[in-house]
Amino acid sequence: MPYDARMSQRFVASYLGWVALLLAPPAGAAGTETPARTDSFKVFILAGQSNMEGYGVVDLPSKEAAKDYNDGRGTLAWVADRPETAARVAHLRNADGSWKTRDDVFVRYQPEDAPAKIGPLGIGFTPHDGRMHFGPELGLGFVLGDAIDEPVLLVKTAWGGKSLYADFRPPSSGGETGPYYRRMIDDIRTALARAGDEFPALKGAKPELAGFVWYHGWNDGCDPENAVPQYEDNLVNLVLDVRREFGAPELPAVIGEITGPWVEAKDEWQALREAQRDAATREELASADGVARVAFVPTAAFVRDPADSPNPTHAHHEFGNAETYFLVGEALGQAMRALAVKDAPAFVPTLPTATPAPAAPASAEMSGYMLVPVERVPEEFNAGFSLYAAAWPLLERYPGSNFQSGLFGTWMFAQWARGADGETDPADKPGDMYSDIEGGLGWWRDTRFATTTPKFIMGGVAPDFAAWANGPGAGKGRNWDEPLGKYAVAQLSPWVVWPPDGLNLAQGTCGELFGYGYVPLPLVPATPASAERPIPKGDQCWTLFLNTENFKGPLCFFTPNFWAENLAARPELAGKLLDTRASDPNKAFQMETQWIPAAIAAPMADGATYARVAPTTFPVDAEGRTVVLHRLTSYSAAAITDAVRAWFAGGDAPSGAFDARGAFVQKFEKGGASTWELFADDTERDDRADLRWKQFGTPTAHDPTSYGYLWNTDLVKRLDGEPGARVRLPEYYRLDGKHEVREGKKPRWTPIAARELPPATGLGEARFRAPRERGEGAYVTPDSADSPFKKPGPVAGPFETTLGDGSTVTYCWYRFADQPAMMMAGLTDAEREEAQRRIELIHRAWTKDHDYIAPPTTGALASIDPALIVTPPAGLEIGHVPIAIRQERKPKPRN
Repeated sequence: MPYDARMSQRFVASYLGWVALLLAPPAGAAGTETPARTDSFKVFILAGQSNMEGYGVVDLPSKEAAKDYNDGRGTLAWVADRPETAARVAHLRNADGSWKTRDDVFVRYQPEDAPAKIGPLGIGFTPHDGRMHFGPELGLGFVLGDAIDEPVLLVKTAWGGKSLYADFRPPSSGGETGPYYRRMIDDIRTALARAGDEFPALKGAKPELAGFVWYHGWNDGCDPENAVPQYEDNLVNLVLDVRREFGAPELPAVIGEITGPWVEAKDEWQALREAQRDAATREELASADGVARVAFVPTAAFVRDPADSPNPTHAHHEFGNAETYFLVGEALGQAMRALAVKDAPAFVPTLPTATPAPAAPASAEMSGYMLVPVERVPEEFNAGFSLYAAAWPLLERYPGSNFQSGLFGTWMFAQWARGADGETDPADKPGDMYSDIEGGLGWWRDTRFATTTPKFIMGGVAPDFAAWANGPGAGKGRNWDEPLGKYAVAQLSPWVVWPPDGLNLAQGTCGELFGYGYVPLPLVPATPASAERPIPKGDQCWTLFLNTENFKGPLCFFTPNFWAENLAARPELAGKLLDTRASDPNKAFQMETQWIPAAIAAPMADGATYARVAPTTFPVDAEGRTVVLHRLTSYSAAAITDAVRAWFAGGDAPSGAFDARGAFVQKFEKGGASTWELFADDTERDDRADLRWKQFGTPTAHDPTSYGYLWNTDLVKRLDGEPGARVRLPEYYRLDGKHEVREGKKPRWTPIAARELPPATGLGEARFRAPRERGEGAYVTPDSADSPFKKPGPVAGPFETTLGDGSTVTYCWYRFADQPAMMMAGLTDAEREEAQRRIELIHRAWTKDHDYIAPPTTGALASIDPALIVTPPAGLEIGHVPIAIRQERKPKPRN
């Protein structure tokens, strides 16, 4: 029924006088002599929130529950069975191993929404069903029961998630009295009134209120602006008001320090602890003659390692550690015994043992490749490729601009002639020259507006990295006076604007498949060498096609000039670059990771070294599988190139869909490998140690065209909820060499559970936060009147769109042939106009909502950032394209 303040006041008036007669001065108080009595019992109030309720785990409910309770580490049974701790709790067990109950100490506990729990002291007086948990009452009750001759009644009035600032707010603090303060008082009155009926052993005996124990703090610590500054005064008022409620002005009170894992806490948690400590010394709580009637109990020494606890992630409930709960209760009991029992020993607080601080872990990194086995492709499928790659947040938090990792992708090189032995003909391949198309999904050190969601770049590489091109307006460096690839990519689609920082995926993408590929289309005319133009150029425009949920089709392309302009300095490469050469159909499919943050501790006394890696995840489906690559397809010219060439020559328009007769879908082979290494900064390459990756992840072809991983669920942790289902890879590793079986092989890092990590490593406290870095700065484009951005210039704009990464892209509409990349493509006006004609054919015939690349047969498609989808202005639907001229993070408007 609803609480009625008037009824409560009438109850107090009639009841208070009776209770006052029963409240003898505390035994042992200065100037008092309390004769032994057998017709009374002592009553102690145990108040607070969830940790007073009790979350100490007694034992495993079943063998099957071992995984959920850290194999039983830190349970009361575990503590009782370990030689180093058994003596501490031996008195809690009977000879047969069962848990004792006392016949002289009784407990009454009224959970918030359940029947009262009433009985002799033992385990089980918590909000949980059954007898698998306990709280501080266990240790406290044994101490007081042994010290007091009369029976003892413990009245637990504790409810989780309740603050002193509001829920337990005492009347003397002003404002609205907290509802749980009222409920606490009512529960105490109920317990006193019903004691004889509920506990036959107490029938006829008179209750003597003997002490008040407060163990609390979490919810107030979560409100540093309001609750923490008031905590000391509110706690003093609470003790005073409880004393007034029951006419006991010198009622002993014990204040337990909030425990938690914050042994060296700062800010609000330290302030809260100091408020608890200082409240115990306030003069208004002492007796009339100045004798202390309140004790503060430090509890930091009772914190146990989460690795040795049944609930390692439940820091707010002391990790469920039974030893913590028992020792806290025992200390609270010892402090109350010193206040309430005559001639009792003084309370000596247990303080943390001072130990030398371990050396700080060294900065380290994890890097390497994930290797994917595939069958070989016939050499005639040399006109590009497509694939589906999973996109997901590799790291749970973006760690700063040092982070560089691709997701799964490939490297497409030019095709070289092969000799009779099948090897590359050295007479055809120009030495060690490196040039390709790579890019893909990932994060890069020059990404300016990064989030945990990957972006896509095109990754064209000029010979030996003389320049590179990641998309329209995105090349090597920022200096437009040395473009180095910034003009290498031309925009083709009128429906998507490409940001220079990389193509954004929809924020929150997690495991969806991003379909992309490149095929050579003759979008510009070839230009043979001549006196006027001594550098020959092919007509192969390697065109990026996407297959995503919200955009399908050709998006942009590398102009042949990107490759051919290198011939001026290296004429021997004529005819050997991708403007003229076919693509090698046999590509490597891998995931390249260059830096994931990690930390390595100093070696332990036994020679083992331990490391921690920033939380790293892989996506999983409903069955717990990870698919990272799907439908790797190589194409011959018959797939789309020949049809487009015929179309531009006057033939019929093809649909744009790649002809399956010109496609070869590769099958995945068994196996797969990882070269991931974990090493401290500045470690020589030969001294770096590999991870034992296959202990937690097994490379698997789920079907002939889908590749990914299966996981060892004992070593990885499943994460559900936003942004999607994932597994977190092991965070902790040990390097000791004991697990290597082949002589002469370097030791490798072995994944371990958190409970196996020695606390002295300091890795449990390691954090991988993004450093404070300089502002990203804006991407800008040339603004001079003779710049290709200005001459001939745009026909509409500027327009703006704000992306999911927080940046704003400013863009304009250009006639296709007049966009900056085409102006710098080394073409005559007539050649640009021919390219304009061809693009207009494409704009009229090919839409953005039908399949070009064959759709996937598993999973769901990823989406690009919806803010990148644009609509051409009226009259500019055909032959015009959007070009980004600026990208920046704009300041938020002030209110």
